[in-house]
Amino acid sequence: MQHRTFFGGKVTEIPTSLHCDPRGMLTAIEFSGYNFQAVRAFVVTAPRGTSRGGHAHGSGRQLMMQLSGEIGIEFRYQEQVERLTLTASNRAVLVDAAVWALQTYEGENPALLVFCDTEYDPEDYVSNP
Repeated sequence: MQHRTFFGGKVTEIPTSLHCDPRGMLTAIEFSGYNFQAVRAFVVTAPRGTSRGGHAHGSGRQLMMQLSGEIGIEFRYQEQVERLTLTASNRAVLVDAAVWALQTYEGENPALLVFCDTEYDPEDYVSNP
C-alpha cells in the first residue's frame, strides 16, 4: 500500500502487515520509519453512529487503527478538510499535533485503537478546528 498523506504530511496513512493462518490473523505495525514512539495506548468503543474526538492536540502525535466496525475520520487543518474511513485492520493513520480529528463509529461493534507519543494532558486539547 502506498503511504498516502494529507496536509503536507501532517496526516499519514500507514500500511500494516497481515499474517493469517488457520489459527487466525495477526496484524502488525512498524513504527520505526515514522519517528514514532508510543508512551500510552487506549481503545475507544462506541455505539453505531456515535462521533468521538472532535479536538486536536497542541503537542504530540497519535496513531489510530480500526479494530472492528468502520471508523470514519474527518480531519481539519488550517481550514482544509479531508476524510477517510478505516474499514479493515490493514492500515493505520498517524496524526500530527494541531490536526483536528472527529471519529464516527459505524458498522458492527466499532472499536478504535489509539497509540500516543505523549502522556495524557487535558490542557493539551484544542477543541476548535
